[in-house]
Amino acid sequence: MIRKIYYSPVHIGVSKQLNLSDFGFKNSNIQCLKRFLNKNSKFKENKLVEFIERTYYYVKIAINKYSNAFSNHLYSQHTLFTILAMKIYTKSTYREITDVIDVSDVIKRYLRIKKVPHFTTIQKFFKRLPSEQIREINQLILLLNDIKADIIALDGSGFTNDYADKYYAKIRQKERKSYIKNHLTIDVKTRLILYYQTSRGPKYDTQFAKPALRQIKKYKPDYIVADKAYDTEPIRKCINEELKAFDQIPLKKRAKKGQYRLKSPTIFRHKIYINRNNIESIFSVIKRKFDGTNHSRSTQLSNKETKLKNTIYNIYRSTQIN
Repeated sequence: MIRKIYYSPVHIGVSKQLNLSDFGFKNSNIQCLKRFLNKNSKFKENKLVEFIERTYYYVKIAINKYSNAFSNHLYSQHTLFTILAMKIYTKSTYREITDVIDVSDVIKRYLRIKKVPHFTTIQKFFKRLPSEQIREINQLILLLNDIKADIIALDGSGFTNDYADKYYAKIRQKERKSYIKNHLTIDVKTRLILYYQTSRGPKYDTQFAKPALRQIKKYKPDYIVADKAYDTEPIRKCINEELKAFDQIPLKKRAKKGQYRLKSPTIFRHKIYINRNNIESIFSVIKRKFDGTNHSRSTQLSNKETKLKNTIYNIYRSTQIN
């Protein structure tokens, strides 16, 4: 069930469209996986236990047990990733989450460990964890949930990047003004994140739009919903010609040219456009439940932390769907 090829944890592969064969499964096994997720009685006991079981299960399929064949193999990547996910799920620090696990034999049993790893072990694992592995876990969640995205919404929001004390930053006039721009593309029906991009802000949402739209082309949506910030002719052209979908984007008042912009009022439907509220709800859940402030010091780690929150949201959301 688990791939046996070992590779360096610092290697980041080329992004590709994943399918069941990439995770070691045939198409006929997909129903078996769904039955396991839907009927396992362990998932009904406790929300945290359910989250731990789901996370461990997804990670066990998506990534290798150990990053290197010559490591000491004290803790598997499955266990370390699950602890990292628990840290974000409970909004704890590295020290706090190891203390919580240390006093709970139940959590240890679900993590398949007898001794809790040192908090620095979790820190180092997060630093060397490739972002591509986080994306593979997200792709697996989508594969197991039969996404039929008739309506897709996209938007972006900023995640604060500030680890300094507010008083210290104010008296030295060094308050951080940069942030991480998190751009999401979601399925309105399931409220799962289909695709995400992160970068250091401030940046316009339109810079992410066309690459994101091309990534969701495989879902064959009927409608693409977005706010006025996406009202540009190239974006509307991409939606209509490449995705063969209808754009549901409000027209700006000063619009005077553009083939697709000028005809957009004739195909705009307010009842479909109000589905855009779903993506605002997702941003709200991520920021409230998993913290809207990134505590990583470097931009690279802040980007990875935001990507991790997106994937953890999908794990959390998959427990609610099933």
